[in-house]
Amino acid sequence: MLVKTHITKIGVTLFAVALFYGFIYMLSNSLFATRPATAVAVDASGKALLPSVDEAAMQSATAPAAAAPAPAAEAAAEPAEPAAPPPPAYVEVDAALITGDAKAGETYFGKTCKACHKIDGKNAIGPHLNGVIGRATATVEGFKYSKAMKAHVGNWTPERLDIYLVSPKAEVPGTKMSFAGIPDAADRANVIAYLYSLPR
Repeated sequence: MLVKTHITKIGVTLFAVALFYGFIYMLSNSLFATRPATAVAVDASGKALLPSVDEAAMQSATAPAAAAPAPAAEAAAEPAEPAAPPPPAYVEVDAALITGDAKAGETYFGKTCKACHKIDGKNAIGPHLNGVIGRATATVEGFKYSKAMKAHVGNWTPERLDIYLVSPKAEVPGTKMSFAGIPDAADRANVIAYLYSLPR
């Protein structure tokens, strides 16, 4: 009986020792675990040669996606160029700029211009010419202007109308006006004087 008790004590002691060493082994592994060694190139002095890393690539790789500005936001941030203001509906014209003879201009107008242009406020083949001197170009209500004439922005000053009447097609390429022009400067001045005399 004594021998059996003695053997039991030895077995319990050995079991306790095995448990203790097992606990110590697991504890040391968790505290002092090491990663497997990685081969690193070394130079002549024994210093490790680390591969160079492109800093810009590293930053772009690690930067959060939200940091990059959206293209739409960039486009919205750019200020748009302001549109050119439209010309005034009318500009006042100095009477001293009118040098022709209105009576002679009325006669010329009746022979040459009346077939396409009215002076009673109604449109015909061309827009009516009441108040044309000083008026903004391509602004007669109800008349369908060509794209070329719409692009010819400004006001019909005596100087500008004089240039236009020399050759409408040369001054405004693409105009629907088929009139060949008034080559004589005196005739142009007379027509402009007559148009200036008309009411708006």
